[in-house]
Amino acid sequence: MVREKGTPGLAHARSETSPWWAPWQLMALVAVTVANYVWQVPYYLHFYARFGKSPGGLTVPLLLTFVWFGVGAALLVTRRRGGVPVMVSFLVVEAVFYLVHNLTGAAGRDLLTSDGVLLVASVLGYVNAFAAIVFVVWLLRTRRRTQAVAPQG
Repeated sequence: MVREKGTPGLAHARSETSPWWAPWQLMALVAVTVANYVWQVPYYLHFYARFGKSPGGLTVPLLLTFVWFGVGAALLVTRRRGGVPVMVSFLVVEAVFYLVHNLTGAAGRDLLTSDGVLLVASVLGYVNAFAAIVFVVWLLRTRRRTQAVAPQG
């Protein structure tokens, strides 16, 4: 395995000179996370905008967390230092958010609805929580395994 230049421990299978690292696992994570963020627009319009209500300043945290995810993904894809901790920190916060959300009574209840917008938002939330946990484990295992194999120096 070839050791990455910027992000310690993450191997790149194609070549040592390539600045890109985009395995299917990362692309799948990006797809489900972006889908979740994009779906927040119809969710907002459906539940708040049509009634002239606003959910009290949630736009700023939503945008900030999307930027946080984007920075982590960009650092990983371009194999820059800090990609793993930035992405892991985002994914841990996301998983904890969905865990708390579900422990407060939403678990499964939001799937039994005739409201398609809520159903899609809920399914995307569950998929994102699962993907966050799986990707953190995969990322840390990949990092540990490649650090053990990679030559020092």
